[in-house]
Amino acid sequence: MARRIPLPRLTNRQRIARWQRERRQQAIYIVVFSSILFFVIGLAAWAASDKYYQDNLKAAMRIDGRAVPMRDYKSELKYELARFYVEFGVPAGSENDPQLDQQKASYERTALDTIEEYSLLDIQAKADGVTVAPDTIDARYNEDWSQYRSRHILIQINKDAPDQALEASNALAKATAIRDQLRQDPNNQTLWNQLAKDNSDDPGTKDSGGELGWVGKGQFVKEFENAVKALPVGAISDPVKSDFGYHIIQVEERKGPEAHEVVKKWLASGFTLAYIKRHTRYDVLRDEFTTKRQDAAVTSPTAQVHVAMIQVAAPKPVGGDFQAFSAQLKKVNDIATALQSGTDFGDVAKQYSEDAATKDKGGDLGWIARGMLTDLAAENEIFTLDAGKISQQHNGLNNTTWYKVIEKSDSRALDDDQKSKIKDNAYQYWLNQQKKAHDVLRLIPGLEFE
Repeated sequence: MARRIPLPRLTNRQRIARWQRERRQQAIYIVVFSSILFFVIGLAAWAASDKYYQDNLKAAMRIDGRAVPMRDYKSELKYELARFYVEFGVPAGSENDPQLDQQKASYERTALDTIEEYSLLDIQAKADGVTVAPDTIDARYNEDWSQYRSRHILIQINKDAPDQALEASNALAKATAIRDQLRQDPNNQTLWNQLAKDNSDDPGTKDSGGELGWVGKGQFVKEFENAVKALPVGAISDPVKSDFGYHIIQVEERKGPEAHEVVKKWLASGFTLAYIKRHTRYDVLRDEFTTKRQDAAVTSPTAQVHVAMIQVAAPKPVGGDFQAFSAQLKKVNDIATALQSGTDFGDVAKQYSEDAATKDKGGDLGWIARGMLTDLAAENEIFTLDAGKISQQHNGLNNTTWYKVIEKSDSRALDDDQKSKIKDNAYQYWLNQQKKAHDVLRLIPGLEFE
């Protein structure tokens, strides 16, 4: 049997020293573990905070040096996409279908354009002391998103008739007679069917009693919509004249915004009614400033420049088609080279320009007054250039353009087409001026340029 060797006994001092050594080792382990734990937690917190910053607080754009946060852009993008899904009939659950990526990408620019416009409208409204009353917002919201079901009978005016006044008078008399018949029994479906079939010049509805189905604002001509707005349900309208002829209209039903599929989609997506009406407020402001700018836009006579133009689509690889991109890029380079070498501007326009209205005329765009172009840089340059000079290449989001000044006038009367063009452009022209005045800087990669 092996002899057991006794272990040496530790003195109290040795036991205390060993205990202290073990405590120091434990403390080191705790410090190291805690440091690693705090580092990991800190790293995770930093990553989370950085993601929060990138998604919410990072500037999507700056206006007058003030940041417009990314959360505003992302919220607007979600809002725009919700509308897109409804209007394009995207089935629920298919929102992330890769086939929609290209269409959805265009809404990224739309969302950024929108928050840019809204910011500028707020600045101008504050400067002008313009406010929009809640009642005005509510009325506009109801007008924009309510729907109605209607039917009509259309009596056309033959535009080829030699006596237009007589033709219009006969059409009005016929429409009035139909109105009188319908007012005797407004809801008689058999009567509607017969009168529509025998008289209506609308091929799409004459065989269905004039039924137009459920529609909302903006789907019919202005004259028709204005009549519908004032027409009680069930009543028969007086003859309503539009470019199509005379309409006899009946509104059969109405339903409010809460029944509109787009509004329902917005609410289901987490947007509040207040958020939706916030957009309505900006629609009201846009209309108000449009009217103001149109009223102030036309001054005649005024300085004008007679210009020619070469315009082609801006080179960009759409849908990964780099061959088409390369071909368009070559065309732009060929135009620039030809102009630099002194080739006649008109000949270059006839060979290369993609603007159908001016190409065969050597690019002749006619007389231009301020406000007819919305590209402020191009406008400023052509009004500065001497006759015979060619502008620099102007690169827009959709087009690349060159101009040549043919002649200039310090005071020339505007014709009706010019006045109409200036009025049509008035709001966008003003908006572009505001972008420049307030140093708008777009910061989202790929969306920096307009």
